[in-house]
Amino acid sequence: MASLGCWVSYSPRILIGLNFLIRVFYILRGKNLIWLDEPTKYGVEIVPTKRKIIVLVLALVIVIGVTGVIVWQQFYKPEEAVAGPISVIDDVGRNVTITGYPPERIVSLAPSCTEILFALGLGDKVVGVDEYSDYPPEVKERVEAGNLTTVGSFEAISIELVVGLEPDLILATGGVQRVVVESLEGLGQPVVVLYPKGFDGTLADISLAGKATGQIDKAEALVADMQRKAQEIADKTRDAPKPRVYIEYFFDGGYWSYGGGSDVNELVSMAGGINVFAGFASAYLSTSTEEILKANPEIIIISKGAMAISSGLTPEEIKKRPGWSEIYAVQKDQIYEIEESILVRPSPRVVNALEALANLLHPELFG
Repeated sequence: MASLGCWVSYSPRILIGLNFLIRVFYILRGKNLIWLDEPTKYGVEIVPTKRKIIVLVLALVIVIGVTGVIVWQQFYKPEEAVAGPISVIDDVGRNVTITGYPPERIVSLAPSCTEILFALGLGDKVVGVDEYSDYPPEVKERVEAGNLTTVGSFEAISIELVVGLEPDLILATGGVQRVVVESLEGLGQPVVVLYPKGFDGTLADISLAGKATGQIDKAEALVADMQRKAQEIADKTRDAPKPRVYIEYFFDGGYWSYGGGSDVNELVSMAGGINVFAGFASAYLSTSTEEILKANPEIIIISKGAMAISSGLTPEEIKKRPGWSEIYAVQKDQIYEIEESILVRPSPRVVNALEALANLLHPELFG
């Protein structure tokens, strides 16, 4: 009874609807119903029983419909973050409690984390980023305008700057940032590590970020869209020939490429190709002209980033390399470039890399 009383007191509009329903029944239960639009010699006409039934049914439909709408408005609400502390398990197995939830002040220590936050519509909550965070363009614009603090380089984060921003949440990555994470954790800072493996790991981390920030619905929608796009590519390339692909991102006397342990290797496979160095277990490797001639790639792709630019890596330079004129990709002029950041960052834009690869590997399907 107590719960019923609470429900009724919370929904006065429902009571109004019920009261109207009772009044309709009261009016219609009499023998005569006055129909004001059809005057007779007495000024009114008595509505026949059949018409009375029709009016009753219509009235019931209207009242039930209105009452249903009122109930829906009162009790249905989209999934929203509930204020208060929550705990999440991050990618290195740490149980992190976020006291200020949902967070109003967020610091990102990695470009991939920054991209995820902005993709979830949290740009206005981000108060600090690493200096390599450059996407979306709004990030650099805000940094240049002095509205967003840079807390150091990816490998050398300033603990003092991060703590000084009084964040409710810090997103970091693993690997070289392990020491930074431990230092911040020791200071009682809420640090969630996003360190995914592969395409599915990136999707899982977007969901994790959504949970940690109170943007669960947006994260689920983003993940679903990425899955849909990946599945469309898989469906189209399933029965297509698999071209041999060589991707290079740096030259220092050796030719640096991605091995079977890299996320890029997985993307090439998902796009309907075969990484010529998939058989190497490591994520990265330095190779030679002899090995590349033996692999004879049908397509060569330059992962265009800071390292490629610093080493002068361009399609024209690849064509000039001694002996490389024997390679199928060079003979057919199938040497392309893809922005490195979309290839290697575990962010929502990884699906853009997948689409770009699919277009290059299978122009007959996606051109």
